[in-house]
Amino acid sequence: MKVQYSVGIILLMFVAFSSCLKRGLDELPTFSDTKIDRFDFEYRWNDNGTFRVVRFNTNSTIENDNITVTTTVPAASGSFTSQVRNEITLSNIVGMCNISTAATIKPVDGAPELGVPGNYSKNVSYEVTAADGRTKKRWNVVVNLIK
Repeated sequence: MKVQYSVGIILLMFVAFSSCLKRGLDELPTFSDTKIDRFDFEYRWNDNGTFRVVRFNTNSTIENDNITVTTTVPAASGSFTSQVRNEITLSNIVGMCNISTAATIKPVDGAPELGVPGNYSKNVSYEVTAADGRTKKRWNVVVNLIK
């Protein structure tokens, strides 16, 4: 009985995880866009075992392949105390950005990884590769922090 049950399960899995459709699918377009249309920053800290995040107000100016970002640290309030606010510098903030559909982005020339605390005190560069895998663009980013 156990053998029949096991064989039945295996056959069911084979049918469930296989596909009959091998061709006839529409070709989807591959995008060649390599845009960065926005940059955002935040600060993360540990508040006695509680992970905290504060997002900054950010304005970006984009000209050709250059992005100038002005990011403003909000006023202290609640768990975001003056002491925590005073610890924020360009060398310990987290950068994030929006890029073109299905594109990928990577830091170049020692730029910080996006999504983790990094040093934005110097000009940084990122390379965006379009979904087509061939089109690439290098973006230069300058960050100004207002406290």
